[in-house]
Amino acid sequence: MLLTADISVWGNRRMQMQNAAFNAEGETRELGADSMEKTLSGRGYRLLREDILAGNLQPGQKLKIEMLRERYGIGAGPLREALARLAGDHLVTLQGQRGFVVARMSARDAQDIGDLRKLLEAEALARSIPRGDRAWEDRVITSYHRLERLELSADQGVGQMATWEALNAAFHEALVSAAGSLWLARLRGMMFHHHERYRRFSRVQTALTRDIHLEHRALMDAALERDAARAVAVIRVHVQRTTDAVIAAVTEAEQHAPQAG
Repeated sequence: MLLTADISVWGNRRMQMQNAAFNAEGETRELGADSMEKTLSGRGYRLLREDILAGNLQPGQKLKIEMLRERYGIGAGPLREALARLAGDHLVTLQGQRGFVVARMSARDAQDIGDLRKLLEAEALARSIPRGDRAWEDRVITSYHRLERLELSADQGVGQMATWEALNAAFHEALVSAAGSLWLARLRGMMFHHHERYRRFSRVQTALTRDIHLEHRALMDAALERDAARAVAVIRVHVQRTTDAVIAAVTEAEQHAPQAG
């Protein structure tokens, strides 16, 4: 009787263990599927964002799921998640039942975003320069020289905009990295991120008329000489030139756009 009871108890325990293993395996598969979905969503976000910033997807263009599936080889679910994230970045707009479209560029937005970036960048620079140590100097110099190599190439990096943007971001981030304020860094980073679309557009428009390499050199020199007032003046002019170029190009495009009706 005891042997039979022991076998029965062991059988029950074995069944419980098998059920637990089966449930764990199911949960693992679900977690794996979730992870894959998120990975695809992230990939869709990066690809869509780059195509919008590069102008491959034009302002006002409809972003139909079927078209995007064929373009990127990603399923509808991850693409919808990516579009929702891009809507949060104000790079796409949801138009009710019509679905998503690439957000339009406007002179007013260019001015607002440029002004806010200028304000936050100047404040971060003014705080960072007096606090910067030797490691800060090394970071500024290293990031500048990496950017310089590309900006001194034949087309000033216009043919490699994604690479230029990454190097440009690293240089500006290095300059403000000693500011010592987490919230200032967050707000400044957010506006730098939102400014990217207009910044890239400006680079293409002014590649032959603006020597942005000299502007970056002036900014580095002022920072390393610990002249915060001069660095602030340089960054304000630097950002305003981008804003002016975008406003001129967008205004001209609006004037030549066909009239409705």
